[in-house]
Amino acid sequence: MKMIKLALRLWIALTSVASFLVGWAMLAHAPKPVPAKTLSAPAQSVVLTPLPTLAPLPSVNFSGASSGGSFLVPQVNIQAPPPAPMFSQAPVFSSGGS
Repeated sequence: MKMIKLALRLWIALTSVASFLVGWAMLAHAPKPVPAKTLSAPAQSVVLTPLPTLAPLPSVNFSGASSGGSFLVPQVNIQAPPPAPMFSQAPVFSSGGS
């Protein structure tokens, strides 16, 4: 069993290092982006048209509050959570193993 574990660890280590090196080599040999200065054709100017605007939202009138109207505020009933059980009350599970 120790020989299999050693072989598996060695296999994982070697494949990890090999895949890292292959990825590094592929990245090093990848085509490089062309710098902006070496473009042969000058960039054409693009005329942008403005986007249509939306109609403004209607204003909210809060005159009802000043004329005696009232806003309803919901009441939230918060209760304390039940007490957490003590660790001494929990059953103890033990195995006969080492």
